[in-house]
Amino acid sequence: MSDWYYAVDNEQKGPINESELKADLAANKIPADTLVWKDGMDGWAPANEVPAFSFRQPPIPAKVQPSATSAAATPTAAVNNPDSTKPVDLAGVIGKGEALEVDADDAEKNKTFGILAYVLFFIPLIAAKDSPFAKYHANQGLALFLSMVVSLTVLAILSCIPIIGFVFGLLHVLVYLGFLVLIVLGIINAAAGKCVPLPVIGGIKLIK
Repeated sequence: MSDWYYAVDNEQKGPINESELKADLAANKIPADTLVWKDGMDGWAPANEVPAFSFRQPPIPAKVQPSATSAAATPTAAVNNPDSTKPVDLAGVIGKGEALEVDADDAEKNKTFGILAYVLFFIPLIAAKDSPFAKYHANQGLALFLSMVVSLTVLAILSCIPIIGFVFGLLHVLVYLGFLVLIVLGIINAAAGKCVPLPVIGGIKLIK
Protein backbone atom coordinates (compact mmCIF):
# COMPACT_ATOMS: atom_id res chain seq x y z
CA MET A 1 0.00 0.00 0.00
CA SER A 2 1.58 3.29 -1.08
CA ASP A 3 2.17 6.05 1.39
CA TRP A 4 0.07 9.19 1.18
CA TYR A 5 0.94 12.85 1.39
CA TYR A 6 -1.40 15.65 2.42
CA ALA A 7 -1.26 19.44 2.54
CA VAL A 8 -2.02 21.62 5.56
CA ASP A 9 -1.74 25.41 5.23
CA ASN A 10 0.05 24.97 1.90
CA GLU A 11 2.63 22.77 3.61
CA GLN A 12 3.16 19.18 2.48
CA LYS A 13 2.89 16.52 5.19
CA GLY A 14 3.80 12.83 5.03
CA PRO A 15 4.47 10.27 4.06
CA ILE A 16 1.67 8.57 6.05
CA ASN A 17 0.10 5.19 5.47
CA GLU A 18 -3.51 4.97 4.32
CA SER A 19 -4.91 3.55 7.56
CA GLU A 20 -3.44 6.38 9.62
CA LEU A 21 -4.73 8.99 7.18
CA LYS A 22 -8.19 7.41 7.32
CA ALA A 23 -8.09 7.48 11.11
CA ASP A 24 -7.11 11.17 11.18
CA LEU A 25 -9.91 12.04 8.72
CA ALA A 26 -12.47 10.03 10.69
CA ALA A 27 -11.46 11.82 13.90
CA ASN A 28 -11.66 15.20 12.14
CA LYS A 29 -8.01 15.84 12.92
CA ILE A 30 -7.68 16.61 9.24
CA PRO A 31 -10.45 18.41 7.31
CA ALA A 32 -12.41 16.24 4.88
CA ASP A 33 -11.43 18.43 1.92
CA THR A 34 -7.71 18.29 2.67
CA LEU A 35 -5.65 17.84 -0.50
CA VAL A 36 -4.02 14.39 -0.69
CA TRP A 37 -1.70 12.65 -3.14
CA LYS A 38 0.12 9.40 -3.61
CA ASP A 39 2.29 7.89 -6.26
CA GLY A 40 0.24 7.06 -9.34
CA MET A 41 -2.24 9.97 -9.05
CA ASP A 42 -2.28 12.66 -11.74
CA GLY A 43 -2.38 15.41 -9.15
CA TRP A 44 -3.56 16.50 -5.73
CA ALA A 45 -7.25 15.99 -4.92
CA PRO A 46 -9.55 16.65 -1.91
CA ALA A 47 -9.66 13.62 0.37
CA ASN A 48 -13.46 13.43 0.27
CA GLU A 49 -13.29 13.02 -3.52
CA VAL A 50 -10.82 10.15 -3.40
CA PRO A 51 -12.44 6.68 -3.49
CA ALA A 52 -10.16 5.41 -0.72
CA PHE A 53 -11.69 7.94 1.66
CA SER A 54 -15.22 7.93 0.29
CA PHE A 55 -16.53 7.02 3.75
CA ARG A 56 -16.33 10.74 4.44
CA GLN A 57 -19.25 11.37 2.08
CA PRO A 58 -22.48 11.66 4.11
CA PRO A 59 -25.41 9.64 2.78
CA ILE A 60 -28.17 11.52 0.95
CA PRO A 61 -31.11 11.72 3.36
CA ALA A 62 -34.35 10.16 2.22
CA LYS A 63 -37.31 12.43 1.73
CA VAL A 64 -39.09 12.68 5.04
CA GLN A 65 -42.81 12.10 4.84
CA PRO A 66 -44.77 14.08 7.43
CA SER A 67 -46.65 12.01 9.96
CA ALA A 68 -50.38 12.33 10.38
CA THR A 69 -49.85 14.24 13.63
CA SER A 70 -47.40 16.75 12.20
CA ALA A 71 -49.51 17.21 9.08
CA ALA A 72 -52.51 18.02 11.22
CA ALA A 73 -50.49 20.42 13.37
CA THR A 74 -48.96 22.21 10.38
CA PRO A 75 -51.46 22.38 7.51
CA THR A 76 -50.09 22.78 4.00
CA ALA A 77 -51.83 25.31 1.76
CA ALA A 78 -53.59 24.06 -1.33
CA VAL A 79 -53.11 20.32 -0.58
CA ASN A 80 -55.77 18.53 -2.63
CA ASN A 81 -57.55 21.87 -2.88
CA PRO A 82 -56.55 23.72 -6.06
CA ASP A 83 -59.42 26.19 -5.64
CA SER A 84 -57.70 27.65 -2.57
CA THR A 85 -55.22 29.47 -4.83
CA LYS A 86 -57.82 31.03 -7.11
CA PRO A 87 -58.78 34.67 -6.54
CA VAL A 88 -62.33 35.42 -5.44
CA ASP A 89 -64.59 35.92 -8.44
CA LEU A 90 -66.86 38.81 -7.51
CA ALA A 91 -68.83 38.24 -10.70
CA GLY A 92 -70.39 35.28 -8.95
CA VAL A 93 -71.61 37.54 -6.15
CA ILE A 94 -72.29 40.84 -7.86
CA GLY A 95 -73.61 40.21 -11.33
CA LYS A 96 -76.46 41.24 -13.56
CA GLY A 97 -79.89 40.87 -12.06
CA GLU A 98 -81.89 38.12 -13.69
CA ALA A 99 -85.58 37.32 -13.47
CA LEU A 100 -86.53 33.77 -12.55
CA GLU A 101 -89.32 31.83 -14.19
CA VAL A 102 -90.81 29.73 -11.42
CA ASP A 103 -93.48 27.09 -11.22
CA ALA A 104 -96.94 28.62 -10.76
CA ASP A 105 -97.76 26.21 -7.94
CA ASP A 106 -94.49 27.03 -6.17
CA ALA A 107 -95.18 30.77 -6.41
CA GLU A 108 -98.77 30.41 -5.23
CA LYS A 109 -97.85 28.12 -2.35
CA ASN A 110 -94.95 30.24 -1.08
CA LYS A 111 -96.17 33.80 -1.67
CA THR A 112 -96.31 34.42 2.06
CA PHE A 113 -92.68 33.40 2.53
CA GLY A 114 -91.70 35.54 -0.45
CA ILE A 115 -93.30 38.55 1.21
CA LEU A 116 -91.75 37.76 4.60
CA ALA A 117 -88.32 37.59 2.95
CA TYR A 118 -88.24 41.41 2.83
CA VAL A 119 -88.87 41.65 6.56
CA LEU A 120 -87.17 38.53 7.98
CA PHE A 121 -85.12 37.01 5.15
CA PHE A 122 -84.18 33.89 7.12
CA ILE A 123 -87.75 32.62 7.55
CA PRO A 124 -88.10 31.38 3.92
CA LEU A 125 -84.72 29.65 4.22
CA ILE A 126 -86.07 27.66 7.15
CA ALA A 127 -89.72 27.11 6.25
CA ALA A 128 -89.41 26.84 2.44
CA LYS A 129 -85.77 25.94 1.81
CA ASP A 130 -86.62 23.80 -1.23
CA SER A 131 -88.66 26.50 -2.97
CA PRO A 132 -86.85 28.40 -5.78
CA PHE A 133 -89.45 31.16 -5.45
CA ALA A 134 -88.87 31.62 -1.72
CA LYS A 135 -85.07 31.42 -2.07
CA TYR A 136 -85.08 34.07 -4.81
CA HIS A 137 -86.87 36.57 -2.59
CA ALA A 138 -84.85 35.53 0.48
CA ASN A 139 -81.69 36.39 -1.47
CA GLN A 140 -83.03 39.82 -2.35
CA GLY A 141 -84.21 40.34 1.21
CA LEU A 142 -80.75 39.48 2.55
CA ALA A 143 -79.04 41.73 -0.03
CA LEU A 144 -81.36 44.57 0.95
CA PHE A 145 -80.72 44.07 4.66
CA LEU A 146 -76.93 44.00 4.37
CA SER A 147 -76.80 46.91 1.93
CA MET A 148 -79.02 48.98 4.16
CA VAL A 149 -77.06 48.24 7.33
CA VAL A 150 -73.71 49.06 5.74
CA SER A 151 -74.72 52.19 3.85
CA LEU A 152 -76.82 53.70 6.65
CA THR A 153 -74.11 52.99 9.23
CA VAL A 154 -71.46 54.71 7.10
CA LEU A 155 -73.71 57.70 6.45
CA ALA A 156 -74.59 57.95 10.14
CA ILE A 157 -70.89 58.14 11.00
CA LEU A 158 -70.18 60.72 8.27
CA SER A 159 -73.09 62.85 9.43
CA CYS A 160 -71.17 63.49 12.65
CA ILE A 161 -68.49 65.43 10.76
CA PRO A 162 -68.61 69.15 11.72
CA ILE A 163 -69.90 71.68 9.17
CA ILE A 164 -70.56 69.22 6.30
CA GLY A 165 -72.17 66.54 8.44
CA PHE A 166 -75.68 67.81 7.67
CA VAL A 167 -75.17 66.85 4.00
CA PHE A 168 -74.55 63.23 4.96
CA GLY A 169 -77.44 63.43 7.40
CA LEU A 170 -79.76 64.45 4.57
CA LEU A 171 -78.32 61.74 2.35
CA HIS A 172 -78.91 59.25 5.18
CA VAL A 173 -82.62 60.05 5.11
CA LEU A 174 -82.84 59.82 1.32
CA VAL A 175 -81.02 56.47 1.21
CA TYR A 176 -83.28 55.13 3.96
CA LEU A 177 -86.36 56.13 1.95
CA GLY A 178 -84.82 54.51 -1.13
CA PHE A 179 -84.45 51.21 0.70
CA LEU A 180 -88.07 51.43 1.88
CA VAL A 181 -89.14 51.82 -1.76
CA LEU A 182 -87.10 48.72 -2.71
CA ILE A 183 -88.68 46.74 0.12
CA VAL A 184 -92.17 47.71 -1.05
CA LEU A 185 -91.30 46.77 -4.65
CA GLY A 186 -90.01 43.39 -3.49
CA ILE A 187 -93.17 42.71 -1.51
CA ILE A 188 -95.33 43.68 -4.49
CA ASN A 189 -93.39 41.31 -6.78
CA ALA A 190 -93.63 38.46 -4.29
CA ALA A 191 -97.36 39.03 -3.79
CA ALA A 192 -97.82 38.90 -7.57
CA GLY A 193 -95.94 35.60 -7.77
CA LYS A 194 -93.06 37.17 -9.73
CA CYS A 195 -89.31 36.82 -9.36
CA VAL A 196 -88.03 40.10 -10.80
CA PRO A 197 -84.69 41.67 -9.78
CA LEU A 198 -84.90 44.86 -7.79
CA PRO A 199 -83.07 47.99 -8.96
CA VAL A 200 -79.50 48.53 -7.65
CA ILE A 201 -79.27 45.36 -5.50
CA GLY A 202 -80.97 42.90 -7.86
CA GLY A 203 -77.64 41.59 -9.14
CA ILE A 204 -76.27 40.59 -5.73
CA LYS A 205 -76.34 36.81 -5.33
CA LEU A 206 -75.76 35.65 -1.77
CA ILE A 207 -78.05 32.63 -1.67
CA LYS A 208 -77.81 30.01 -4.39
